Amino acid sequence: MIMLLEDIISKYKGTAYKLFKYNDSEGNSIKVAFVFDSQADYLDKYLSFYKSLPNFTELIVLASDGTFKVTNNGIAYFIRHNHQDVFEDRNGNIRGISKSISRQVRNNLIMRINDLASTGNFDEILQIVNECKIPGFGELSVYDTSLRIASFRSLEPDKVYLHAGARTGFEILESKGYLKTGMSRKKYLRKDELPIQFQEGLKMYEVENLACLYKDDFKLLEPLQLNP
Repeated sequence: MIMLLEDIISKYKGTAYKLFKYNDSEGNSIKVAFVFDSQADYLDKYLSFYKSLPNFTELIVLASDGTFKVTNNGIAYFIRHNHQDVFEDRNGNIRGISKSISRQVRNNLIMRINDLASTGNFDEILQIVNECKIPGFGELSVYDTSLRIASFRSLEPDKVYLHAGARTGFEILESKGYLKTGMSRKKYLRKDELPIQFQEGLKMYEVENLACLYKDDFKLLEPLQLNP
């Protein structure tokens, strides 16, 4: 089966997404499936929660922990984002960010609350969060926390940051000829360095999200002539 990048973008924007959670943010059993119009819709609703918070302190507490509110059948639940939620994988390994680690990062960020409030762009927020991290709070959690804080500030990345699954996705795109050689090894990509299909109709953080989620679909893309 051969796919086009346009097909994958349409899938990201138009295919319903179901998020099942066994537990809420405090570890209480809920076993609820939350249904969204698409992965793009989920990302929008998730970030909109942080934008709606009443003050910076509450923002930092929830953003560093990856906790957000979502409803199902009129009932509101607080859950943790999958990147931070603690769970045991199929190999018996514990994944996610423990509450003790996120609390330490939260405390560090609260000490920098005035600096965060005076930032003028996403890169400045990312730098502060990076300075507040501790061991166990990795590159992806730094990015996620920064994106939540940026949403509250009505700021967003102007480039696509490459880490974890997103980098893997762009490595596949590079191998298929959709990026110039060596691009996937960079820390980030500017908009004009992306495949043309990603340059219109998608925000840079959506491209990062899509590349992580649909990296396996990228393997189905028809190869292009490799760029020098």
